Amino acid sequence: MHQPPIAIRYAVKMIWVMLLVQLFATAAAGAPSASKVKKPAAEPMVITFVYFPMAVPVAVLGETLKRDRLLKRELEQAGCRIAFRTLAKGADAVPLVHSRQIDAVMFSDMPAIEAASSGDLVIAGTVKRSYASVLAHSNVVLEQLAGKKVGNVPGSTSHYALLQALASVRLSEREVNLVPMELHKMPEALAQGRIDAFAAWEPTPTMTMKKYPGQFCVIYRQVSLSFFALSGELLRVNRPAADALCAGIIRAVRWLKKGNNLNTASQWAVQGMTAFSGRNAEVSAADIAAITRSDLLDVPAAPLISAADREANSNLLREFDFLKSIGRVPANASRERFRSSIRPDLLESVLGRRSRFRLTTFDYAP
Repeated sequence: MHQPPIAIRYAVKMIWVMLLVQLFATAAAGAPSASKVKKPAAEPMVITFVYFPMAVPVAVLGETLKRDRLLKRELEQAGCRIAFRTLAKGADAVPLVHSRQIDAVMFSDMPAIEAASSGDLVIAGTVKRSYASVLAHSNVVLEQLAGKKVGNVPGSTSHYALLQALASVRLSEREVNLVPMELHKMPEALAQGRIDAFAAWEPTPTMTMKKYPGQFCVIYRQVSLSFFALSGELLRVNRPAADALCAGIIRAVRWLKKGNNLNTASQWAVQGMTAFSGRNAEVSAADIAAITRSDLLDVPAAPLISAADREANSNLLREFDFLKSIGRVPANASRERFRSSIRPDLLESVLGRRSRFRLTTFDYAP
């Protein structure tokens, strides 16, 4: 078969090339350039904030922070959103700290020490200074606890207070019958005679004496602290978000001191207790307000940490030794490492930039 001359074949080939070039150019013109393609927004970092709705004044602070719209906006600017999680007791938070599931938490001294000693956690502020108490029948004194059944949460701040109480009358732990027990079961157990005394933190002692007026009294009490703590990872990865949380704590305490705000927040706390427990709260909003005032709002410098808490013979360091002695803190845990986890500079830094963090501007949802 006779083929066309080379020139004709070349011309036909060039026509096809030009048609293909025009086709691709048209397609390219109809597509947006890479610089104009809208990229999907990055997912915000979720900050998990844990608090305990059955503990006062932690419950009041937790409910207040949940409603802080200014905090929410500050976190959004830092690329975050906050998720609040409630737990029954401080010990439940410790494994979550170890598995890096918590970014911020408010809990009592013993679980705070345990978590900071063996996990990536720093203690940034004080959110309660009150007492752990030993409660017994009104005619009982400490010396009479020998051989008696005493309700107790092992490894807790009230356990430590109980040991100090016994030591003050030269009794050892082995000379009483310690009964491990959930905190909420202690009042009824005492009223029914199944135990002779119990050691607990607020609001359980107040609730018990109110529910059974004249039957029981506090026979020993010792200072108990609760703390606001942050994960070390959050501080390293997103310091603006950590600062916003610190500002939120300071702002909440200031707001609670104004007008009728404490009563409002105490009502929120009652609602939170009821929702969490599934039953009516056994403590009134007035009781919650009174405890919050005495344990937080009337505490000098709160929510700042006292410099004394970093001293070698402070109650915190002695509690560290106690937890180590009973195996709640690893045997190889460093006392100095724990001491270095106490960070008063974090809230102080935010206080030094009060206009930046709008510490006197309040915007709380109803």
